[in-house]
Amino acid sequence: MLLSDIYETAAALLTELPDGADNADLRARSVGILYQAVCELAPLDGDATGAVNGYPEKFVSLDEPFPLCDGLAHVCAYKLAYLLAADENTVLYSVLRAEYENARRAYIASLPAAISGTVSVYG
Repeated sequence: MLLSDIYETAAALLTELPDGADNADLRARSVGILYQAVCELAPLDGDATGAVNGYPEKFVSLDEPFPLCDGLAHVCAYKLAYLLAADENTVLYSVLRAEYENARRAYIASLPAAISGTVSVYG
């Protein structure tokens, strides 16, 4: 999966058009926003995969591979969409941010949990 796949999903969320709101300005802004989103979501990727992956210092274009697990792709797309909508449409921003938070919570809830004993710190 490429960053452009995440962008295309986000662009479709921004409009009612099936091909999204593809334009040069959105593409240019998306590169930096996707890097921010990947850095924010990287700990969840580590929780899911059990591995600590090395991430690039920055993204240069949308042609780069999406470095997180596929389960985080839709979460990342919602984050990109709401951040792209932030200055343009505050109502859509609010809706997409709520969807991002819901998708993030659902992803976290899907992660396996480890059960351990209680540690007494006052004993």
